[in-house]
Amino acid sequence: MSASSVGLFHTRLIVATPAVGAPVLHLDLVVQTPDKKVFGIASIFQATHPTLAFSAHVWGDYSQPKLDKSTENHIALTLAGSPGSAISQIAETFHLQGLLNADWAQGFASYSYYDNGVWHKVQHATVTEDRRESASASAAPPPHHQHPIPLYAAALQQARGGGNLAALKSLASQAETQLEQESKIRDGLSQLQAEIKRREQQQG
Repeated sequence: MSASSVGLFHTRLIVATPAVGAPVLHLDLVVQTPDKKVFGIASIFQATHPTLAFSAHVWGDYSQPKLDKSTENHIALTLAGSPGSAISQIAETFHLQGLLNADWAQGFASYSYYDNGVWHKVQHATVTEDRRESASASAAPPPHHQHPIPLYAAALQQARGGGNLAALKSLASQAETQLEQESKIRDGLSQLQAEIKRREQQQG
């Protein structure tokens, strides 16, 4: 499933360089494919001195240039961010330019962030999908969907139209929880169908 085939999806990305002790950027994003808009949170951590814990609300858009006729479209991603929202008057403290594969799972990016009165730049970092939360579920049967996850609930569509970042993040989290309970829902549905069949036979 390609990113262009869904209306709204949630993804987490890690942006890092191979240098030991270098800052690591985590992106928690909600992507609206109809208008190619992106919203979310950027968090940057660095364990070595000087330690760093940077966070910003981010927003932006993307295009899908075709760099080679023999390959899929790529994702050219542009983000800006600040401690506030896109409509706030707070000065921007984060910028990112990235080029990702069509599935949003890997690519490269350069970004800059403003910390302690200084702009810091990270060039040509590697982008990978953050799979930490799915690691504990690796023993479970693989889901029928592939990244990105389509979310079709009416509430999600309404939030998308309103462009409310807080609502998008909350609903994306709720949808993830529902997907994690997929096996339980299937078991419950099987039991319900069995009960319906039993009662139909009794009535017959």
